[in-house]
Order: sequence, then C-alpha cells, then structure tokens
Amino acid sequence: MKSEEFDKRIEQEDVFELFDNPKVMSIRDFQKKRLSIEFSQKIYSLLEKKAKELDMRVEDLIKVIVAERMGVL
Repeated sequence: MKSEEFDKRIEQEDVFELFDNPKVMSIRDFQKKRLSIEFSQKIYSLLEKKAKELDMRVEDLIKVIVAERMGVL
C-alpha cells in the first residue's frame, strides 16, 4: 500500500485491521471507566516532560503506558 493510500484510509476509517499485530486492539473494544490516581510530584513532573516530548496529554501517555504493560499494545 502506498503512503498516500494509507494516509487517506487513516482519515476515513479505523485502520487497526491493516496492522499484523494481534495484540493491538481498538480503543472501541473497551468500555471506559474513570480512575483517579495520585502520583508524587517527581513522577508527575517526569510524566509531564515525557508527554511534552511526545506532544500528547499526560492522561493519554498514562493510558499508553498501562496498555503496553498489559500487553494490549
């Protein structure tokens, strides 16, 4: 698949089926549940720094880290 076609499909549909990784699950596969977590200031500062490097929110970074550790990403 050419990159132009891939980019077009990303904009128009869910593209998880294009990847050959059985561990990858669509976020739609899960019901959402709110969770409140307290971190030390030092850990939170590290999370903020890493999230900024990746141009994402701290909350999203935490979701990615947890999903990776659980083996779903």
